[in-house]
Amino acid sequence: AALGREPVTLGEVLGVVAGRVGLHVGLKEPGDEGDIVRVLLSHPAHARFVVTTGEVESIRAVKELFPDVQAGLTLGADLRNAHAWVAMSQRLAELFPGPRLERSHADFVVAHLQLARLRLLRYGRRRRLPVWVWTVDETSEIARLMGDPRVTTLITNRPDVALQLRRSKTA
Repeated sequence: AALGREPVTLGEVLGVVAGRVGLHVGLKEPGDEGDIVRVLLSHPAHARFVVTTGEVESIRAVKELFPDVQAGLTLGADLRNAHAWVAMSQRLAELFPGPRLERSHADFVVAHLQLARLRLLRYGRRRRLPVWVWTVDETSEIARLMGDPRVTTLITNRPDVALQLRRSKTA
């Protein structure tokens, strides 16, 4: 427990956010997808949520168990410590994600900003597949991508900037 406090439980988080915001639940380890989604669905607050992960099998498990839960395949893994051949094959699979997306049954793709710039925004438009872009923190890039109809969701560490830009467009 940090600073003498108990860790916050998932149930407590759901109770606070329900009816206020939706949750983006990033699944980090394969194997517990069903249990996590069951907790989210069974909570009395009925919080809105989506799940994402870079693991094809995890997305597929969620979609097979819970077809109505929105699940997205994350592309743009951190490959700093990966062997050159592994990194190259992974990046190619991310630039040409068709087979992975089909196997996963993902509802949308969550693309790292660099991959979105290179190819994935065009890919999503051609396939009529929603594209989320992460992590966009430069003001000019936030403004550009917020105006791009191919981007359905923008993930940023600077929501204040994004909200200010959105307000200025509607004013």
